[in-house]
Amino acid sequence: MSDRASKGRGNPTISRIPRCAQSPRQAPVAHSPRPSCSFRPIFHERSTHEDDQVLTQQLWKLARKSGTLNLSNKALARVPERLYDINEADADSKAANLEQLTIKEEDAWWNQVPLNNLDLSSNTLTHISPKIENLQSLTVLTLHDNALVELPPEIGKLEKLMRLNVSHNKLSQLPREIYSLPELRHLNISYNEFNELNPDISDLHMLEFLDGGHNNIQSLPGGIGFLVRLTALLLPYNHIKELPPDLVNMRSLQKIDLMQNDLTCLPEDMGLLRKLECLYLQHNDILELPEFEGNETLSELHASNNFIKTIPKAMCSNLPHLKILDLRDNKITELPDELCLLRNLNRLDVSNNTISVLPVTLSSLAHLISLQVEGNPIKTIRRDILQCGTSRILKTLHERALAKAKEEGGGADEASTSPGISVTRLRAGQTDDGDIPGNFPDSFHHQQQQNGFQCHCPYLCQQQMQQQFCVYEPLRNCQEYDRQTQGHIYEPENYQQQHQNGSLRSLFVQQQQQRMECPYPRCFMYQQQQQQQFSYEQDPSSRSAVHPRWIQTTTYTYISCQSGGAH
Repeated sequence: MSDRASKGRGNPTISRIPRCAQSPRQAPVAHSPRPSCSFRPIFHERSTHEDDQVLTQQLWKLARKSGTLNLSNKALARVPERLYDINEADADSKAANLEQLTIKEEDAWWNQVPLNNLDLSSNTLTHISPKIENLQSLTVLTLHDNALVELPPEIGKLEKLMRLNVSHNKLSQLPREIYSLPELRHLNISYNEFNELNPDISDLHMLEFLDGGHNNIQSLPGGIGFLVRLTALLLPYNHIKELPPDLVNMRSLQKIDLMQNDLTCLPEDMGLLRKLECLYLQHNDILELPEFEGNETLSELHASNNFIKTIPKAMCSNLPHLKILDLRDNKITELPDELCLLRNLNRLDVSNNTISVLPVTLSSLAHLISLQVEGNPIKTIRRDILQCGTSRILKTLHERALAKAKEEGGGADEASTSPGISVTRLRAGQTDDGDIPGNFPDSFHHQQQQNGFQCHCPYLCQQQMQQQFCVYEPLRNCQEYDRQTQGHIYEPENYQQQHQNGSLRSLFVQQQQQRMECPYPRCFMYQQQQQQQFSYEQDPSSRSAVHPRWIQTTTYTYISCQSGGAH
């Protein structure tokens, strides 16, 4: 027998268990009984009990204290029935005696606020109960982003309601009782299925905001002009083909959004909307623009993606406060020189048209920071210049304007690109060499400095200031002179009239001769001080019509010539 076997036998503590032997069977573990739970899937039809549990006691108390109840995005299929009785005292308050109410005074009925703001948006509501008439104190009712098919007529009994938002639903009409709400100011019915606006909408005399975008509205009712307090009319993404004539009767309109419709023209008397500030007409079938005579407050005009061929010249002079003019993707072939009359224009977009020439008068627009001309067959400016952006294009146009002025008038005196519009004059009278043209009103002081100023003032200050630098201030400080001449020099709407009556040179020379005769009892002068440090001592609001480059480097002391004494 081997040594390994003998060692195993000699050790009695080691037990030999055959590998094929089975382990002893263990007793089965007793498991606890499985609880009987009924699992509900996430997407299921909510019961009334589940909807009632959303309005917790905490929300209830908060709503009664603040008057605002927010139940948005709660997946409600029905409005909790308890909600319609929120303005009434609950059973606990009725049963409590005075001592109990004094202990919890914040829950007492006399500290409760009627519900005035109810938000039920972003749920799955399909209808609203007629019991909503119990919420007589409501001023704001928000029902957007639901599945409402109709609204109860009882909403018309909420006489204090001021804002109603039913956007993003499936409504095709509103109950007639809604149009009798006396205080309704904000109505949003966008993203629904309306085919028309009820003519009774004209009964909402207090309405200030109307949003009916993203519907299937074909036309507007004729009585819409009675909404005289309306400030915003938003009807984008509809199928409106024409506007009613009485639209211009809504004199308080400040914003009109009619983009993505089927309009072919605008009312000729758009100028009656004198408070209009923003007009959106993108993606229509408009062939021409009106002259907008009277729309002086219009600051934004968006008319891209239409069939406009020309820009009315009169429109440029009628919109002095226009800042944004968007005319891209049209059929425009030429830009008028009168665009320079849009003095406050910040953005001009005429891309994707058929424009071949840019007028040099665009360089006179001091506030223009964005000029978009890509997509046009422009042949007068190199492509690399067009790709450099607005500043490079305007610089090129400015250089060409100066060159053209020298060629036509032998200098900058008669620089003009179109009848009645002087490029040099629109640039504040500056020429390429920094001098002021002779026909510009502010050139008088510059000529007097070169020729030697001769003071024609009859007072005693004449000898003291004769040898010093002094200039008359002929356009600002003399009230009588201003009354006769002011407004005929700088007013842009008088450009054409001045061009017809005579040149600015003859007009200004005549005015200066009258001024130098000093026919008025008072005249005003400027005296240069020794230290070349100048500041206004009186009437800081008075301005001098002097060369802009002089104003940047010097200021002056205001001196009034008194009769019978020296200063």
